[in-house]
Amino acid sequence: MSAARAAVSALAETLNMPQENLITPDTVRRVCWEPPAEVSAESVGAALAGYGARPWQVEQVTPVLVAALSA
Repeated sequence: MSAARAAVSALAETLNMPQENLITPDTVRRVCWEPPAEVSAESVGAALAGYGARPWQVEQVTPVLVAALSA
């Protein structure tokens, strides 16, 4: 969870936007607490979308969450 939050925060800073606009903290928490059985870009992206993330949010956040969940 800490790695995921740090990665999302760093990405938001890089994109020059508030973290909450990039993805809600609740969405990150839900994906981290109940990650997909197989962590992949497709499964994490589907989980994010399932929690209401918009397509552009899924596109931006999926890679950093996959990396954090795989670590």
